[in-house]
Amino acid sequence: MATMFWNDTKYALRQLIKTPGFTLTAVLTLALGIGVNAAMFSVIDQVFLRPLPYPNAGRLVRIGGTPQTGTGFNTVSIPDIRDWQARAHSFQGIGFYSMQPVTLEGTDGAHVIAQTLSSTNLFDLLGVRPLMGRSFLPGDSKDGTNHVLIVSHDVWKKYLHSDPDIIGRTVKVNTDPYTVIGVLAEGIGFPGRADDAVYVPLNMDDKGLQARDSSALMAFGLLRPGVSVEQVRNELNSIHEQLLKEYPKEESKDRIRVLDYRESLTESASPALFALNGAIIVVWLIACANVAGLMLTRTNGRRREIAIRGALGAGRQRLMQQFLTESLLLALGGAAVGLGVASVALRLLKHYLEDAVFNGDRIHIDATVCVFLLLASCVSALVFGLVPAWMATKVPAQEGLREGAAATGTSKRQAHLRDGIVIAEITLTLALLIAAGLMMRTLITLRQTEKGFVAEHVVTAMLFMPTHGAWWDVHDPEKAANLVQVFYQPVIDRLMHTPGITAVGFTTVRPLEPGWNFIDAIVINGRPKPNKSDEPSAHVSGVNDGYFKVFGVRLLKGRFFDAQDTPASPIVAVVNESFAKQVFPGEDPLGKQIEVADAPGPRHWATVVGVTGDVHQHTLGEAPSPEIDLNLMQMNPRDEMYAILSSFMNIAIRTSLPPTVAEKTIRSAIQAIAPDIAMQDFKSMDDVVDDSMGSQTLAARLLGIFGFAALLIAVAGIYGLLSYSVSQRTREFGVRIALGSPQSKVLWLVLRHALILLAVGVAAGIAIAVAASSIMRAFIYGFHGYDIFTVFAVTAILAVCGLGASYIPARRAAGVDPMEALRTE
Repeated sequence: MATMFWNDTKYALRQLIKTPGFTLTAVLTLALGIGVNAAMFSVIDQVFLRPLPYPNAGRLVRIGGTPQTGTGFNTVSIPDIRDWQARAHSFQGIGFYSMQPVTLEGTDGAHVIAQTLSSTNLFDLLGVRPLMGRSFLPGDSKDGTNHVLIVSHDVWKKYLHSDPDIIGRTVKVNTDPYTVIGVLAEGIGFPGRADDAVYVPLNMDDKGLQARDSSALMAFGLLRPGVSVEQVRNELNSIHEQLLKEYPKEESKDRIRVLDYRESLTESASPALFALNGAIIVVWLIACANVAGLMLTRTNGRRREIAIRGALGAGRQRLMQQFLTESLLLALGGAAVGLGVASVALRLLKHYLEDAVFNGDRIHIDATVCVFLLLASCVSALVFGLVPAWMATKVPAQEGLREGAAATGTSKRQAHLRDGIVIAEITLTLALLIAAGLMMRTLITLRQTEKGFVAEHVVTAMLFMPTHGAWWDVHDPEKAANLVQVFYQPVIDRLMHTPGITAVGFTTVRPLEPGWNFIDAIVINGRPKPNKSDEPSAHVSGVNDGYFKVFGVRLLKGRFFDAQDTPASPIVAVVNESFAKQVFPGEDPLGKQIEVADAPGPRHWATVVGVTGDVHQHTLGEAPSPEIDLNLMQMNPRDEMYAILSSFMNIAIRTSLPPTVAEKTIRSAIQAIAPDIAMQDFKSMDDVVDDSMGSQTLAARLLGIFGFAALLIAVAGIYGLLSYSVSQRTREFGVRIALGSPQSKVLWLVLRHALILLAVGVAAGIAIAVAASSIMRAFIYGFHGYDIFTVFAVTAILAVCGLGASYIPARRAAGVDPMEALRTE
């Protein structure tokens, strides 16, 4: 058996070497189809299939309130978590955490990293022990003893230079001293794989966390063995119903959401990636169909060889084995070249995915991907090789021996099957291109959506103050520096004297920033305070007057902030149109007062002085929420809102300067005034708008790439199959020309055949796209039906490319020399 296979392999190699054009076309086509599939498999494997690096990963769940969007999790309060721990029986333990950016003073300066403030049982629930040192102890969460720190392996290596004696040493986080008690093993982080991160026990004595309506934390739990996610979801919502009755004024009506922890990390990207996975399977099918057509046409030229081997005693099974061996060699060649294609495709995917999905920055080709390539090659060999092999061995020996040359034509059955393969390629390619075109059209529509601000010529960056703490921290106003005086105003003055900069704005939350938001209950002076479960809420931001100028926010009524609003004057606020419509329907909101602090006093209320047009807060596909903008420049450390409004800050400028020059200018101004303040995430607002579209942008870009790959394969297939068809009909064309048929008629004969194939394929492709409208509706924002312009444009592109691929073989057919063609007889 081994000898027979080796002989088949040697013979197949000789046959493939004798036809280098066919071999190269088939190998490259398969390389593209198999390679992009291997790249996508690598993404699916390493993002969705690889286990989390926690021993208890299979029993971890994420817990939180259900947001309006239905995805993600709302934060919860310490009292709620305590009640869950006391009343639920499904958990082995419940933990909680909050995250914030901080500055870590390493041996070579300050660095912005992530800080996770957590319950002391964090690593116990994960089942993780530090590589060095110890984990948190229950006593570490008390006031005065919580300045202990566990660092990730990357932080220890990059910023602490792998100091073997780091345990027990002091490092500064936000200029505060912390004692390092542990170093995590490489690859361990939370949540997910947080590389540059440090872990601090949450101060459980902090009064800012004790209120039931103070929702500030993300919760997770370790289930008892045998408990399902559905069971714990039902149990927690039953407890939640009890708490709603016991604490109607403090509890939210939002149902409790429970999700497998691994699934929670990839939830937002899953639909887009699995849809794209379907797209690249289509690319692979197109590649296999292409090579199957080439194989089918090629076997027609080997009828005499097959007939002779059959006449000499070779059985049908033996002949099929020979042809499948050739198919396997082509597939393995495609896999070898496909490894390079996969590497290039993966670099491209990684560029788009590194910030969009869990583990996106760690996607790479490994042994698992190589095994997938090998298996994909074998499956591909069967898919594209079986039908041509079966068709070739069905030709009767007498018919094969009667045919005198390779160019005498093809059987009708083979011609119909070959045409069917071309139609299938065109159909699948058009369906994929329509999906990509609609996604691109969606992006254009989203970009043209009324954003509520002007993105052009605006650049932004995030600033991290070295002295800020968690927003719920009770700060000491006597020790806190007034950032308005020492930082914000000096930076504004410096930048406004820079040529090319026309406005400078500060805002705690920039438009279309889905990350950090502060949402507070709406309480109006003169109205009874509603229960927590019934109270409306609004986004609260701290901004300066320059913010409205930078972003071109429209003023609908009243005024913006101005020079009369000082730290000594009553606090004022500007609300958006959604706030005015929801809270003051049919009323004039100007002069109304909104609660901005718990403690009574002259700065307990903010007076509404203006109403602006709505600005999209999260995404362009999500309606704006009610919003309150407080005057950042009025705040002082004694104000209750000061800690919230000065914790994280975004700077934005309207400028005609190039982005690189603008970044250097902003960074220089900040460093000159406050060198310990770190700046990162510098972006133009055009980029922020693109990023806000999330999976829409990702799906559109990748679908466009895969659609282009499919178009290349389909065009190559049309060209290759028509070229072989023309070569098989050389004698026919020679006879036609010899009998006086003009070259233009021969040219039209080939083009007409191509046009028929294109027409049938286009009709079938459009039918498939329409049939898949329900799937498209799930992934395309605002999809209500097919855009005729997009379908027409995509069809035209495919038709032009298809005709271009058909024209070269048609010209070759029209240029056949009759004497040379007839000489083959």
